[in-house]
This record gives sequence, structure tokens and C-alpha cells, in this order.
Amino acid sequence: MSNQMTLNPLVLIKFVLWIGAVVGATLLLRRRKVTSKMRLAYLIGSVLLFGFVFGLLIPGGLNPNPVASLRTLLTTILVKHRLVLPVAVMLVVLLLTVWISNKSICGWGCQLGLLQDLCYRVPLPKWKPPFWLSNSVRSIAFVALVVGLGTAGWDWISGVDPFQLFSFNFTLGIALFSALVLIASLFIYRPWCHFLCPFGLLGWLVEQVSLFRPRINREACKECQLCVKACPGQAMADFYAGKKIHADCFACGACIEACPQADALNWRRSADNK
Repeated sequence: MSNQMTLNPLVLIKFVLWIGAVVGATLLLRRRKVTSKMRLAYLIGSVLLFGFVFGLLIPGGLNPNPVASLRTLLTTILVKHRLVLPVAVMLVVLLLTVWISNKSICGWGCQLGLLQDLCYRVPLPKWKPPFWLSNSVRSIAFVALVVGLGTAGWDWISGVDPFQLFSFNFTLGIALFSALVLIASLFIYRPWCHFLCPFGLLGWLVEQVSLFRPRINREACKECQLCVKACPGQAMADFYAGKKIHADCFACGACIEACPQADALNWRRSADNK
């Protein structure tokens, strides 16, 4: 992301579409309307639109993504010692969507997240890495980004940025790393998001206090744990166990679709009765 990108009207259009995706996803989740077939169709369409269409329309590999907003903000502050207000506003708004509807922007807007999600649907053996492991690696990667920028102006993501694949803007490092991410996505749910994404780490912190998220009605729950089995990550296991700190939830809706009791699990606020 750069000043050129923030001034491009296509950036504003994509940003508005992102907000629409979050609002639409929240309404669908609230109404228990997210199905596997609908989700698959959305993933395909949104990878094409948010990823490749905008990647080709916006020049120079500057297609907006949540990670770019954070990297640009850190770069301008730590390296250039100034603040680019539009970038800061975009990042704040994106984090607000996480707070309102538990990482729906990652689950329904981020092109790389959507592509990883799509790859994961290929019927191959799956592995759910322990959350302590993935989050520890992600925290180290975030510290490396901040320290690298603050001490040497070095952004480690720039040499391997997998978001550039949507603009066909490849170096050897980007091509190899992007291939690695996509291959890993066949077996691990959103490996970039869980292990390396700096926005994912900030979003994970914010989603601990999000308004809308999967909420279990213990009186209606039959303890079948189908929701836990359906969750592609570790989040639903944490929600089911009543843990105060939960793993990343990307608002995919698989848990709600799997629940046979309409009143037992819903995307709602804790203050709601249903």
C-alpha cells in the first residue's frame, strides 16, 4: 500500500465492497443461512473479484489487503517517522469490523485468506496445529516485522509477499513462498493467517472482545460436539470449553451449519436471549 494506492478510486470501491461483505456475512450468520455450497460459491467468486480482478485493475501490485494497511502504517511511522492518515483510518476501520463481527473481514474479505480457505476444501488429510504453536510463531514474526522496520527499515514480508500473486507480480522468492502457502493450505486451515499474518495477530487480540461470535446456549445444547468437529480450526473447541481466550475464528459458519439444534448455537451477542 502507498499514497498512490490510497488515492486510487478503485481502492475506495474495494473498501466499500469489503464492508458490504462483512455486513452481509454477519446477517447470514445471524440467520443461520451460511451453507457449505453457498460458502464455496462465495469463496470462488470473491477470490476472483477481490483477488484477481482488483489485482489486475490496480497497478503495481497495490491491490489493498489488511496486511498491507498494517505494514504501510508501521513503515511510515517507524521508518519515515510520519503518519499517513488514510492508511491509519483504513486499519482502524478494519479492526473495528473484527470487533463488531469476529474476524469477518478475514473470513469474507481478505483475498489470500479466501484462497487458502478454498484450497483447504480439497479432500486431503488435514492437520490442526496446536494453537500455542501457531500463535507463538506468528508473534515472533510480528516482532521481527516491527524490529526489522524500526532498526533497519527492513520489511521481511516484502520479499515473500503472497498477496502479490493476485497481481502476477512475482519475484522468485514471492513465487516460491506463495506456492508453499497454497500447498500447505491443502492440509492446514489458513497457514499464513495462523502462523505469519501480522494483521491476523492484531485481529486475534481484538476478537477476544468481539460483539458477534458463535455463542452457545447451554440449556439447548445436546453436547454432541458436532460444531467442534466441523470447525476447521481450534476456535470452536475453545468456545465449547468456555475458555476466556479463544483461537482465531474466521466466521466461516461451519459450526452453526453443523449444529442440529437451532437454539443451541448462533452468531450473536452475549446479551441476546437467543
